[in-house]
Amino acid sequence: MADARDQIDDWLAEDVTPLYPPSGSLDRIRHRARQRKTRQATLTAACCAVLIGAAVTVPQLISSATGHPAASHSPRIATGQSAPSVTAPSNSPGGLGYGGGTKIQGPQRTTLRHSWTAPPDNFRPTSVTFVGNGSGGVIGAVIGQAGTPGHCANPNDCTSLAGTSNYGTSWYGVSAPVTTGPHGSAGVSQLRFATLSDGWAYGPALYETSHGGWPWLPENTNGQRVIDVEAASTRAFAVFGTCTGASSRYAADCSSYSLWTSAAGSSTWTPVSVPAAYRQMASADSAAPLLVVSAGAGYLITPSGEVLSGPASGGSWQAVGQAPCKPGPAAPGARTGASPGAQLTSGPELLLACDAPPVTITATPSTSTSTPQAGAGPATGGSSGPASVLYRSFNGTSWQSDGPVPATGTPTSLSSSQGGQAVLTTTTGIWYLAGAGKTWQQATFPPTAPTAPTGGFTYVGMTTPQDGVAVPADAQLGEVYVTNDGGLTWTPSRISR
Repeated sequence: MADARDQIDDWLAEDVTPLYPPSGSLDRIRHRARQRKTRQATLTAACCAVLIGAAVTVPQLISSATGHPAASHSPRIATGQSAPSVTAPSNSPGGLGYGGGTKIQGPQRTTLRHSWTAPPDNFRPTSVTFVGNGSGGVIGAVIGQAGTPGHCANPNDCTSLAGTSNYGTSWYGVSAPVTTGPHGSAGVSQLRFATLSDGWAYGPALYETSHGGWPWLPENTNGQRVIDVEAASTRAFAVFGTCTGASSRYAADCSSYSLWTSAAGSSTWTPVSVPAAYRQMASADSAAPLLVVSAGAGYLITPSGEVLSGPASGGSWQAVGQAPCKPGPAAPGARTGASPGAQLTSGPELLLACDAPPVTITATPSTSTSTPQAGAGPATGGSSGPASVLYRSFNGTSWQSDGPVPATGTPTSLSSSQGGQAVLTTTTGIWYLAGAGKTWQQATFPPTAPTAPTGGFTYVGMTTPQDGVAVPADAQLGEVYVTNDGGLTWTPSRISR
C-alpha cells in the first residue's frame, strides 16, 4: 500500500495557481471604502451644523382649517402626537442653542415632525399654521423674529420657526429660511403648510420646503411681492402684487395683482387661468384681493369686488358673482386679511365680514333760552354702530346678510370651521357666533390675563370646531392665543419649551 503521507508531500510540492476575485471586485471595495469615509465626514459636519444652528429656528392656518362659558382655569389643550424631544444631549456644548449664551442662526435639519432643539429665546411670532399629522392630531408652527440681533445670519434679523404637536402646551425648534424679516421686496413674515412636508414662507419674498422645514429654497417671483398664500393638500395658490412699499410696508402702494398656483413639492409657479379681465387686477388704492381655498374649491374676491372661483386641484377659474363689499388695502407689514374693508373665510359655507361705515349721530339743537356757558363750543356729533355686517354664501354667486356684528375696533381677521361658527378678531378683542346662533358674544380671557392684548389681534384661525389660534398684533408679547371651546375662551401660549 502506498504511503498517504508521500501523496500529500507530492501535492504540496507542486506549483499552485492562485484564484483571483471576480472582475471588478477590487474597484467595488475601493468605492465602498470611499463611501464610508464620505458618510463619516458628512455626519461630522451635520452634527456641527445642528449644534451651531440649534438656537434660532424660526401665519396662519390653511384656508380649509380657518384659513378659529368663561373658565377660571386654563382650557384643555387639544393634543396631537407626542412632541419630539427637545432635551439637549448631556455632552452638547453650552451657549449654542440649548439655552443661555450667544444665539446663532444657521442651517439646521429639524422639521415639523422631527426636532431635538428648543425654540430660540425672545420669539416674536407674526404668523401661524396647523396641519393634520395623519393620525387624528395636528402639528402647528409659527414664524417670526427671535434671538438677539447681531448674532444671526443676517445682522439685524433672526427669522425663526417653532413647532408644536400639543396645540401650544410646548414648543420646539424647526429649521427656518435664512433670510430677513419683511423689508421692501425681501424677507418673509407669513407661513403656510399644506402637509407636514410641503410649506411656504412668504411676505414679500417666497421660500418653499418639501421636507417639513429642511431645506428652505427661495423661489423666483419675477420681481413681484407675495401678498397671500393659501393651500390645499396637493396645491397652493398665491396672490402676487406689483408693489413699491418700503421697509415693512411690503404690501403697500400696489398697483395690480395676479393669481398664481404651484403643485405641492414643486418650485414652479404658473398663472391661474382666469378671464382676461382679471389676469392683472388693477387697484388704484392698493385694495388687495381676498383668497380662500376650502372643500375642493378656491375663491378670490378681486379689488373691485368680483368673485372668482375654480377647483383647488388646478384648472380654470371663472367669475361667478359680485361680493356685497370690496376688499380694503392690506395693512402695513401684515397679511391681506388684516386690513379694513372685508374679511373672508370658509367653513360649511363662505363667510364675508364687510366693515360697516360708522353711523354719525348729530346732537339735536336745544330749544332752551338759557345762555351757554363761557367757552362752550357747538354741539358735536359722535360715531357708533357695528364694526361689520356678516354675509353668507354657498358658492360666491349670491350672498345673504346675517346681520351686524356688535364688535368694537377695526376688524382684522375672520375664521370658521366645519362646526359653522364664526370668530372675528379686531384691534380690541375677539367675538364669537355659534353656528346656528344669531347672537354674538365677546370672548373671554383667563384671570391671569383677563383682557385682550393692546392692539388686539391680526389673525384668527379655527383648526377644528373646538380648537383655534389667534396672533396678537403686538409680536413683542412672544405668544399666540389658543382656544379649545370653539372660540369662547382664549389663553396665551408663550413660544418656549
